[in-house]
Amino acid sequence: MLMSLMVLTVQGQVVGVNASTDKNRILLGEPLWLTLEIKTLNNAPFDPFKVDSIPHFEFLIKDSIRTIQKGDTSIFKQYYQLTSFDSGQWVIPSFTFRPFVKTNSILIDVVFTEDFDPTQPYHDVQDVLDVSFRMDPSQERWWYPIVIFLIVLVLLIYWITGERPQQAKPVKKSTESAYAKALRNLKELKTSHIHEKGYYEQLIEIFRAYVLERTGISSLQHTSTDLAQKLQPLFRDEIRYDSLVQVMYMCDFVKFAKYMPQKSEALSAYEVIEGAVHYLEDVLNKNPQLIKSV
Repeated sequence: MLMSLMVLTVQGQVVGVNASTDKNRILLGEPLWLTLEIKTLNNAPFDPFKVDSIPHFEFLIKDSIRTIQKGDTSIFKQYYQLTSFDSGQWVIPSFTFRPFVKTNSILIDVVFTEDFDPTQPYHDVQDVLDVSFRMDPSQERWWYPIVIFLIVLVLLIYWITGERPQQAKPVKKSTESAYAKALRNLKELKTSHIHEKGYYEQLIEIFRAYVLERTGISSLQHTSTDLAQKLQPLFRDEIRYDSLVQVMYMCDFVKFAKYMPQKSEALSAYEVIEGAVHYLEDVLNKNPQLIKSV
């Protein structure tokens, strides 16, 4: 992982910027994470990095953010998942935070395959060999009488019993509402003993499924940022909305192994998601016209 740090003192406030990647060599199409970090003291105001494009790289995930408070120091991190389909050595350029304050540039190798090991023995290409095969004529049809016997036996049993294949019973369509289903799934998840990563993945999937069935907003293939933007018109409670967005981002970070939450955070995340389901159900019941506007 490549990393550098530049620091500038502005009106008594120390500002630090940092750029890093989780790897500096990838195969074509293999993802990597780029992290841009800003450190300030005493919550000094700043504008985050604006990254629109990077030559030779494509964005898979962008605008995922996280803020960490350590005493008087605030750490603001922006995460971007990149990939490249151009082989060669490419540079992720430095990003300007303020005049004379920039992150480092990072060199990334994009290769077709893993390195060839010259110490391994060389195996030449072998010619295709013709292999003749012929069964003994005395054995070619030994299984014919067995097959005929089994067919006759099945037909005889069918004729004697008179049984007919049972038709599949039609599947009854579930009448359970999206709201009731979400609460039931949340309750089952709460009492399960699933590992932490699976717990957070199922928690956000239950919420996404409820939103899809209740509002028609499809988000299973979109980032949490996209879903948060679509849900914002439904939330008049800004505190509840901000808490929901933070939990969605935390679930993303756990999924991509970027953050390991404390055990106490699992209950807090559960309560935020459950509260959001209750809140949305109440809002949509009172204002059904809002579904058409999202």
